[in-house]
Amino acid sequence: MIGFRFIMVGVCTGATLCGFAQAPTAAFPTRYHFREPRDSYYRVETDRIPAPDTRREWVQAWPENGSAYSVEFGSRIGLQLKSGADVRELLRERPLTLSRVVGPQLFILQAPDAMTALIEAQRLAAKAEVLLSCPIQRRSQIQLHGHYSSKPNDPFFYDQWSLENRDANGASLGVDLNLRAAWPVTRGAGSVIAVADDGVDLTHPEFVHRATNDLHYYFDGLNGSTNALPADSNDNHSTEVAGLALAEGNNHRGMIGVAPQALLANWKIFLGWNAVASDEQMMDMFQYRSNVVSVENHSWGKAQDDPSQLAPTPLESIGISNALTFGRGGRGTVMVHSAGNGREGGMNANDDGYANDPRVICVASVRQRGRVATYSNPGACLLVAAPGGDDDMAIFTTDRPGSSGDNPLGFGDDFADRDYVFSTHVAGTSFSAPQISGLVALLLSANTNLTWRDVQQILILSARHYDLADPDVRTNGAGFRVSHNVGFGVPDAGQAVALAQRWINRPPLTTVAHTTNSVRSIPDSALRVLITGTNLSANLASILPLVPCIGPHADSPTALLPLVDLGLATNPITTNLAGRAALIRRGGNTFEQKVQVAAAAGAAFVVLYDNGDPKPGFGIDVEFGPIPCVFISQSDGVALRNYLPTDDTARAQIDLTPTTYSFEITNTLICEHVSVRVQTDHERRGDLRITLLSPAGTRSILQQVNLDDNRGPADWTYYSALHFGESSAGKWTVSISDEQPLNTGSVQFVALTLDGVAITDTDQDGLDDKWEETHFGSLASDPQIDSDGDGYCNAREQIMGTDPNAADIPYQLDLSPWDQGLARLSWAGATNRTYEILSGTNAVAPMKTVTNLPGRFPDTEWFASYTNFVNQFFRVQTVIP
Repeated sequence: MIGFRFIMVGVCTGATLCGFAQAPTAAFPTRYHFREPRDSYYRVETDRIPAPDTRREWVQAWPENGSAYSVEFGSRIGLQLKSGADVRELLRERPLTLSRVVGPQLFILQAPDAMTALIEAQRLAAKAEVLLSCPIQRRSQIQLHGHYSSKPNDPFFYDQWSLENRDANGASLGVDLNLRAAWPVTRGAGSVIAVADDGVDLTHPEFVHRATNDLHYYFDGLNGSTNALPADSNDNHSTEVAGLALAEGNNHRGMIGVAPQALLANWKIFLGWNAVASDEQMMDMFQYRSNVVSVENHSWGKAQDDPSQLAPTPLESIGISNALTFGRGGRGTVMVHSAGNGREGGMNANDDGYANDPRVICVASVRQRGRVATYSNPGACLLVAAPGGDDDMAIFTTDRPGSSGDNPLGFGDDFADRDYVFSTHVAGTSFSAPQISGLVALLLSANTNLTWRDVQQILILSARHYDLADPDVRTNGAGFRVSHNVGFGVPDAGQAVALAQRWINRPPLTTVAHTTNSVRSIPDSALRVLITGTNLSANLASILPLVPCIGPHADSPTALLPLVDLGLATNPITTNLAGRAALIRRGGNTFEQKVQVAAAAGAAFVVLYDNGDPKPGFGIDVEFGPIPCVFISQSDGVALRNYLPTDDTARAQIDLTPTTYSFEITNTLICEHVSVRVQTDHERRGDLRITLLSPAGTRSILQQVNLDDNRGPADWTYYSALHFGESSAGKWTVSISDEQPLNTGSVQFVALTLDGVAITDTDQDGLDDKWEETHFGSLASDPQIDSDGDGYCNAREQIMGTDPNAADIPYQLDLSPWDQGLARLSWAGATNRTYEILSGTNAVAPMKTVTNLPGRFPDTEWFASYTNFVNQFFRVQTVIP
């Protein structure tokens, strides 16, 4: 319960001299000048000056010193006199009365109104015996230092939906980073963000104060130089990236970055679209000034039209390792990398050795409502995501100033500032990564002792998923929601900074590795539709899919089920298909819509067949269909459709026959990253699917069927972050399947490596025995259970070092201004609870119910007009069913 009263007072104290200026009227002078150590003047807008016969208690004014904050002058005057001066003599025959004696020779005077007070204060300031004469003032520059930051005065903040995505009433419109909950604690001061790109235009007003240092460098492959400015007409990318990370805030201009008080290190490695740094220079770049630079942002990677695998060179790897091992005094420079934009071409972040590195924070992109962006590469190595823009909404950011950049002329009726850009051009994982880099800068500003591992785990613990309709979102064995599309989700900056403040460094890593040299052949075309029945022709018994389906996959064989012909499935199905599968013909609506129609009716899987239209490209998109699907040829589909009415005993199954390697792990670790190194002599890497199944049942998709025509993988290590928090103990299974015809090969070598924190874990549930005994008195607790109902499961509580039997955040209310008209009442909330808001004018008297709200984790909030809060107290309580 808290009380909130809008009571603001101000008084000039000490030897100050105030000044006031206003538009001329017959009754009032134009300019007021008061005595103080420095001269100050204020102006009143003409339409705000009261008429001579109007009695006003307060008059609003703006200082002439450039401050953006107004003051209000009242009808009282603060007056300080020299020793021996008589205040009664000064007030003789003046419209002032002595209201209060504050101290020796320090008084408060009362005038009939605010304008009279201004006139009299100036008159008194001219007296030789007066040290101070200033109207009492209340200042808008003084604001509550609450848990929620005031809205920035940057005029285009309302376009920065990635930082705050709300409607005019405060209601959430989808995904955002919740930055206003982090800024009261830190804005990144003390952190340095290096942007390795094509050169930031440091003349931009948003960077002038952020870039006054000697950290800039042009790694040009020859001798290098400190001039890292844009040099090519296409050198626009870096300026757009940098603005998202650290554009100056509250400067009444443009936008605000995630970490507006961090410093910028401008590293140039591109000229236009071409990389100019050699691998030797890239080595130097990765470790450049690593004891000064806090976080490196790398919004680049493997070409998005290149399906092959690309690893850092040995020299580059040395530079990366040195920065992570020795940077920041041994805590490690934190590296952030974009996931890449080749999703529609079947690209995967695990094939980019820069993003696939487990020591790097790999960042995906989401759309405004939280679904993964249409271009954002999937991958088991993804850690988190951030808004990156898409065809629904672009990202607002800085542009090269003047006539340069991507917005040289300015555009739009309500946006014509050519120093900024807000168009479909600005969309990509390039623009998600710098927002996470800015967030990392906030974390390191809040707690300089964090290692790169600590930072990663704080991001994981503070992340949440917005698109629970994505069938790839699963809960791992430790209770974390994970997906190959957005990793652990989008971090909440307020939660992340709060965690950083109280974080205890994680124990050192323990590594467990198992290898096998057992050579095994990979069965060709191992994904099949199997049909059983009587009088079945040989060609229908085992049907080879035509092209891959991009979406849920039958990594384990489905049940053998009756197959129901749904035709085109363009309309909802009323028949109950539970315990059955669906046969659907191409045409009339999208593949994904067909699968969703069948799933809504209860079907377990779908067999789609072609209709003779041009063959689909790389694969058919059923990514957000909730059940497995395969796509077969027109001839096979028609034959199957014609066969089904002849045999009611017919059954169908999607079957996959992979080559598998199992590893029994007896070590008990809390997993962090898991890797699988694979060597094959397969004739075409793009034919293969590689997965890893943990003892807890979480499956990491390390490689999907793709367009790479090269042999292999000849020797590649795939990393997964999706097993974070799970127990290492038990059977891990690597599966390698060939899902396309013609090319063949064998597995030569497989290695499984697990990194994590060693614990004593008798029941192998990922919870340390001593921790369980201390908190629960036995080993019977479940890592996925939220024992205290505070929104954090036991596995999370163990990692955070909090009490699983008590709420981690005190149940207290915060009331903060949200904008000029609304205030935000908030508290630590939990999902599946209902909260009652009560209000009254007396903290101890009975209060009346204002409204009931469903709970939302981690914060539940309520917005209302300021007028509802005057002289009000509030209580929030859980509604007991």
